[in-house]
This record gives sequence, C-alpha cells and structure tokens, in this order.
Amino acid sequence: MQIKIKRLVRLAIAVPIALIFVLLVRVIRPLVAVRIGVMGSDRIGHFVLETELQQLEIERGIAAQPKRSFNIWYAPEPIANRVIYEMWKRVMRIWPNWFMVPVFRLNNLMPGSKAHKIPNTASTCLDVHNLIDGAPPHLSFTPREIELGNKTLSEMGLSEGDRFVCIIVRDAEYTKVAFPGKDMSYHDFRNCDIDDSVMGAEALADRGLFVIRMGSIVEKPMISKSPKIIDYANSKFQSEFMDVFLGARCEFCVSDGLGYYAIPAAFRRPNAYVNFTPFHIFFSSRACDLGIAKTVSSLKTGKRLNLSQMGENGIAQFSHTSQYSGAGVSIDSNTPEEIRDLMLEMLDRIEGKWTPQNGDVELQTKFWRKYSEVIGEQRTICHGEIRAKYGAQFLRDNQDWIV
Repeated sequence: MQIKIKRLVRLAIAVPIALIFVLLVRVIRPLVAVRIGVMGSDRIGHFVLETELQQLEIERGIAAQPKRSFNIWYAPEPIANRVIYEMWKRVMRIWPNWFMVPVFRLNNLMPGSKAHKIPNTASTCLDVHNLIDGAPPHLSFTPREIELGNKTLSEMGLSEGDRFVCIIVRDAEYTKVAFPGKDMSYHDFRNCDIDDSVMGAEALADRGLFVIRMGSIVEKPMISKSPKIIDYANSKFQSEFMDVFLGARCEFCVSDGLGYYAIPAAFRRPNAYVNFTPFHIFFSSRACDLGIAKTVSSLKTGKRLNLSQMGENGIAQFSHTSQYSGAGVSIDSNTPEEIRDLMLEMLDRIEGKWTPQNGDVELQTKFWRKYSEVIGEQRTICHGEIRAKYGAQFLRDNQDWIV
C-alpha cells in the first residue's frame, strides 16, 4: 500500500510538470528541436547494440536529425543490465523514467509528436550499414572498473596475460524466469544444449585458453574435467558487471546469436556463431565474425533440406517455432564436431595460423550467393555488405547442401 501511495504521489507531481515540458518543447521548436528516444532496455542485445547503432547512425548522418537539436533518452523498466545503463549515461543524455514516461505519452497524444521523437535504427540490432567495424566503441570502463574486473579474473584463477573465450548458449530457462507471464515458446527453435559445446571448449583449453561459460540463469551446468573451463554462470563470480567485463575482454565469444553477442560486438571483439537461428538474420556485417547455422530436415523423410529447398515455401525466412512444424520440417543443431571445428577455425584466424585450402574461397562465394538468393527480401532488410565468413570445414563437408 505504501509503495502504491508513493507511485500515485509521484505521478501527481510528474504529469503536470511533464505537460508543461511537452508544451514548452513545441514553443521552442523553431529554435531547437527537443527529441525523445526510448531505449530497448529490457533485452541485453537491444540495450547494447541497438543503442550503439543508433548513436552511430546519428553521428554518420544516416538517421535524420535537425541541425539544432537536443536529444533525450530514457530506459524503461525492466533494465536488462544496470552496469550498461550507467555506461550509457556517461555518453548519452538519459533522464529518469518517472519524468520521461509521462513526457513520452503526453507527446504522443499531441499533434506534431513525430518531430519530437528520435527515430529507431535502420534494422534494430542489425548493422545493415556496416558501421561497427569502422568506428570506436561508445562504451568504456573507468580505471576503477578495470581494476575490479582484473581482480575478479584473478579470483577466478586467471593470471595476468591469460587468454579466455566466452561461450554462451540459449535455453528456455532465462526467459522463463525473466518473463514469467510471457509465452516465449515461439522462439524454442533457437534453444541449444550446452553439452554440445564441451568438445569445442576442451579443444580450446588444449590450446592454452580458458573457456568461460556465460549466463545468469541457465538450464544446467557445463561439465568438464578441464581446469581451464569455468562454469561462470553457476559460480559466485557471476554479476552484471562481470557479464560486461568478460564479454568486452574475451579473445572471442561463441554463441548461437542470443542477445549476449551484443556485448563483444559493442566492444569490437569477434563473435563465433554456432547453431545460429533464425537463418535469414545471420549476423554478416563484421569481417572478424565467423559462424555456422542450424540446418533443416523433412519430418516426413528425415533428410536434410539443401539451400534451394530451404528457399521453397519461405523456410529460410522462418522466425517462429510454429512455422517449422507447420511446414513439416525440424530444425537441427550442429554436431559437437562441427562446433569444435568452428571454434578452432576462429582461434586459428585470430592467431594468424589460418591457411585456406584449395576451393575454400569458391565455397564461400557459392554459399553467400545462394544464401542471398534463398532468404529473399530479407537480404535487403537484414544485411548490408556481407563481410563475415561461414565455417570453412562445414562448407567442405557439406557441399551437397550448397545447391
């Protein structure tokens, strides 16, 4: 009851002030355009990368902005990561929700509201203008934060100079806990099994790297006898700060394309994708990225569909679990061997040890040409210049799929 009364009092104070503010910004519009932006703060991928891309699009002149403008943002609750929130406050004008929520709503009720809104990015978290590779990151750590991060790494068993890779897989547990009233089963086709990544993680550990399994709420532990594999998600070290610090400092991050990939990308660290879905969204904009996607099989015959068959009936463009079942197909995870090969290829590329075999360049060209064909209109919506690489060993082993 006390909390409810406080909210009512705050609302009674905020609404009149917000109304005066909204009227004032219209009066001064000939002099300066005050614009309001809503951050996608409830999901880590949107909060990090969509915001990063929005800033880059404004700076590069891709997003329209009046010459004399005053931009204000706010981050609606729930906020996915408070550390990221504080970092954005260092470089953006972010005002408190108690004031900005009524301002935003009142603005929408009045004529001319569009002139006072900051436009969304060109394509949410997708870097369709290939901006990230050519610009420094907006987010950064303070000296004190760096000291804290290094201290925690030491407590985790890493010495100065030790290299590490982050790995994270999507399962249903996080969304079940984070969004208890929301049916997220439409994305079940994206879920993966952490056990499938153990072989690859141990191969990286054999090469001298630590492998840190990320996550805050996970379905099951990552089990390995290797002392270099750390199940951080189920450890006392897990925190919102270390989630960010590890993603920002890793050699590369292995993921299936769930939102955490945005942290390495925002800090300009490479991403290695395994079990990527949805197929048509494959993150292709960065030259340092590498990946392979889940494949699709016929439920009737049990045979895998090639790329041409995935293009039929729009299967390559599906983004809901029900679409796959409705089309009579299953979506199949990469094997542990395929995941291992992809991880080792990424490490070799980073260390300068990667040497392409005869035919690799032709396979890459053939794949991306066919990929662009079968995803149809999504080629324009979700991609700019394609710079990423598809897993070389996967393409060598599955040439009958690239038809």
